[in-house]
Amino acid sequence: MKTDDYILIDGHKHIRYQQAVFSEDEMINRSKKYYEWLTKRRSVRHFSDKSVPFEVIENIIKAASTAPSGANKQPWTFCVVKNAELKKKI
Repeated sequence: MKTDDYILIDGHKHIRYQQAVFSEDEMINRSKKYYEWLTKRRSVRHFSDKSVPFEVIENIIKAASTAPSGANKQPWTFCVVKNAELKKKI
């Protein structure tokens, strides 16, 4: 990461926000595509017993931990359960 991509505050990297700017036509097109993508969502009550690489789970947790919260405190707790019997109990 280049130094102009972030600033240091008390020794911690803060990524600079770079706002995307779109034309009106592009905004309309992107919003339509997003709507079409969302209308394909489904609630699924089928769970696979196929294993998932732990790196995928870590990336999903990283993404989830960026969700906004009150006072931007992100008080999330995530727990990865691999044991099949414990999963059944849960």
